[in-house]
Amino acid sequence: MVNKLSKADKKIAYDAKLCQLLDEYSQILIAAADNVGSTQLQNIRRGLRGDSVVLMGKNTMMKRSVRIHSEKTGNKTFLNLIPLLQVYNNIDYLVPFISFFIVLKLVIFVLTNA
Repeated sequence: MVNKLSKADKKIAYDAKLCQLLDEYSQILIAAADNVGSTQLQNIRRGLRGDSVVLMGKNTMMKRSVRIHSEKTGNKTFLNLIPLLQVYNNIDYLVPFISFFIVLKLVIFVLTNA
C-alpha cells in the first residue's frame, strides 16, 4: 500500500521544486490561466512536454516560496515576481528549454483552436 503525502509534505515538495527551477533557469514565463479550461491546460502541457516545465500552484504558496528563496539566496530580483502573482487568480510558471516564441505560439494555437 502506498502512503499518501500529507499536506505539509506536499508543500515542502512544491517549494523545493519551485526553488530548484528558479536556481536552475535564468528565464521564466508567467502565464495567467484565468478562464482557461482544464482541457486547454492539458493540451498545452501535452504540447510542451519535453520542451518546457509547467508548474501551477496556489498564489499564496508561490509568493511564500519566492520570498523565502529570495531571502535564502540573497537574490532580490526574485521579489519582482510577487507583484505579478497578485494580479491574477490562476498562474502558471512556464520554464522553457526552447525559445519563448515557440512556447507562445503553441499556447496561442491551443487557446484559439479550442
